[in-house]
Amino acid sequence: MEKERIFELIRKEEVLLFAGAGLSRYAGYPSGKELAERMHAGLTTSEQEEIELTFNLLQVTEDIYNIKNGNKNYLINILKNEFQKEPDSTETHQLLAKIPQIKTIITTNYDDLFERTNKNMEVIRRSSDYSIANTKKQELFKIHGDLTDTKNIILTKSDYNNFFIENKDETIFWTAVKDRLASKHILFIGYALEDQNIRFMFERILRELGEMRKELFFVAPSINQLTKRFLDRNGINYIESTGESLIKEIDEDLKLNYIPGLTKGNGSADTVFNFGLLNQIDFQISKHKDALQIGKFSSLQGLGKSEIKFNLELPDDKKDKILDALNGKNFDDVILDAEIIKDFSYFFNDIRISNRDNIKKLWVKKVPHIHGNFEFVFGDGFELDNYKIEIFIINPEENKSHIKIVFIDFTVIIEIIFDDDNTKYKINILPSKLISSVKSGLNFYNIVSRITNNQTFKLLKENKLLYTYDNRIQFEEDSFDAKTLLDYFQKLKKIEQHFNVKFVNIDLNQINEKIIEKVLAYIENRALKVKFNGLTFVNKNRDEINYLLETCKDKGVFLASENIKSTYSLHGLDFETGYLNQIIVDAFIVNREDLIKNNTIKVELKSRSESMQIQFSDEKDMLLNQHDSEQ
Repeated sequence: MEKERIFELIRKEEVLLFAGAGLSRYAGYPSGKELAERMHAGLTTSEQEEIELTFNLLQVTEDIYNIKNGNKNYLINILKNEFQKEPDSTETHQLLAKIPQIKTIITTNYDDLFERTNKNMEVIRRSSDYSIANTKKQELFKIHGDLTDTKNIILTKSDYNNFFIENKDETIFWTAVKDRLASKHILFIGYALEDQNIRFMFERILRELGEMRKELFFVAPSINQLTKRFLDRNGINYIESTGESLIKEIDEDLKLNYIPGLTKGNGSADTVFNFGLLNQIDFQISKHKDALQIGKFSSLQGLGKSEIKFNLELPDDKKDKILDALNGKNFDDVILDAEIIKDFSYFFNDIRISNRDNIKKLWVKKVPHIHGNFEFVFGDGFELDNYKIEIFIINPEENKSHIKIVFIDFTVIIEIIFDDDNTKYKINILPSKLISSVKSGLNFYNIVSRITNNQTFKLLKENKLLYTYDNRIQFEEDSFDAKTLLDYFQKLKKIEQHFNVKFVNIDLNQINEKIIEKVLAYIENRALKVKFNGLTFVNKNRDEINYLLETCKDKGVFLASENIKSTYSLHGLDFETGYLNQIIVDAFIVNREDLIKNNTIKVELKSRSESMQIQFSDEKDMLLNQHDSEQ
């Protein structure tokens, strides 16, 4: 219970670490008791007889200081011998250096393990250090000083009293320490309350903080009943653990729960960013209401490692389909609602980015077996470079394989059935509802039209041969309308180039060959033969009727021009094609006799070939020469 509570408070960045000598023992450095023993052991026999060896380090050093006539050199040399040697290990302190959620550390230790392993730490030994400290870094208050300033190091009880009680110059330092102690929950690691000096320090801290103090936690692998009563009486939570083990557990908890907890309002942006850097992840952070959110993230060292773990409770009506998708028996992505997700974790570089509380839906998206930009080289010399493709492969049954090839705007599904006699192929081409561009259509149908025309090709990626196709499948002529659609996109390209436009979002269900041929006839300045089913019109002008009767005698030529320019719409664009001229080279009048006898003013005009030529011009009254008429 106490562990879970301290983990929660650390995730909220509300904990201060108060570290004693016990946290440095794994590194080969002595505890306070051991240091007192070594200082006592180095004395002469007569000096040892004068000084009582106790667990109280400050008292032992005070006695040695006095017997040495106020000279600290002996004590300093012992400290140098013990704490300036290379540590046996720095593993625990390296883990601590990766926990920016603990923003302040207070220590009575003389060693340099904290600053040795953490380059983002501001060391504060005196008031003068505090005034120039970088507040964006983690703070390390060394309340007993260290060997960088032996003149001001606290070794004896007199030093302690002078520094914390009598030395008014250090009021700023001690006020800052008390402020941190009062504003944070405190985690004590590395202390033995059997040491009377440590007990005195605890009692003083409790007295200074008073009843308004926050929660206190004391870590030790074991304690006696007297110590247990002391902790209970003073409302201090006991955690049965070594400091090294607890630091590991804190690190593991933060990797699991810190980032998912941001949505609950825990954490600060600076800490999240630093936590990411320390774990080789670059986080993009935003704020939504009162909570932080992680946007994009990426590894700072090559490719990142992703891992997803989840448990599902699948509904019976969707179970088979979902399991088939997850087991690679269909191409479907899987979208799971939150109510069927019983447990979920997404890890990136061993950091859990999200858990079940952070998701509304889970989208399991199929990853292609092969993907990238490829080069096609066909036997007829046609080449296509830098063409993006994704290839998915499933095995729905033992003797069946399905291949899905995703191109830009097109998907090809190839079903392969294996049997003893021969291999059967079934191919289906699925264009997107809207083709993004003419280039996209040209690229795809340049490939498909050649394959269906039994052309061999080579597929390369990064100049390496991946696959050679050698007419394994024999296609019928113009399978999948490949040649027809290639021709269509080629025509669209010609229109784009002439009018300096771009077709986008092309709907293949709206193909209009008649319109495209008319626009091309205008571009190429040529006549276009079209079907003519006849024309009936009224004319009251007798001279014009007589002219028509004369013109359309035998194989007459009929000419008509419109007075306004024609405009045609094609895939969302309008094209002005000039004035429309209609030419019937074999015109005849069906009711010729009635018109001659003046029995009607209605003219019924037809073509013997049921066709006519149309031609567009940019000027009215285009004059057709004989060559044009004969086309």
